[in-house]
Amino acid sequence: MKTLFAIITMMIPALSFSSQTCNTVSNAETIEEQMEIKTDVPNFLKGAVIIVRTADGKESSVPAEKFKVVPRKQQFIVSKTKQLDETTCSQDLNKNRVSLLAGKGAKEGLDKTVTTTEVTIKSRVGAVGGMQYQRLLPYMDNRVNVGVQATSNKTVLMNIGLDF
Repeated sequence: MKTLFAIITMMIPALSFSSQTCNTVSNAETIEEQMEIKTDVPNFLKGAVIIVRTADGKESSVPAEKFKVVPRKQQFIVSKTKQLDETTCSQDLNKNRVSLLAGKGAKEGLDKTVTTTEVTIKSRVGAVGGMQYQRLLPYMDNRVNVGVQATSNKTVLMNIGLDF
């Protein structure tokens, strides 16, 4: 049971939290459009002529296919208000990670027993503690980390890891 507890304790890394910041920007934008209203010429006006008599008595004629009282292609300016909401999120990464280690393993030194016919050498086993530091690197979209680990049995380890 102690061994299982030691293994589970060593496998739990220090948690690295990242806070997500989101901002929503609302923009109201007025857009002016020109709408073109097209009307078809009624059958009874096809081939007809519109005669315009001005105030000074002059007359001019135009085809009914092109004009009515105003030109057939009328344009109106229409104002619309368009609401744009834009949400942007960014994530602040915590780049440092510190872990405490605990477990059971080899300790410093050896136990030696000597008899007349036999020499027995055993390694000392007991509780081992340690500390680890890791730094997140900007490679592969902030997924690579490097670190160093030192334990109470005078073991120093270097590591490289991949966050996923």
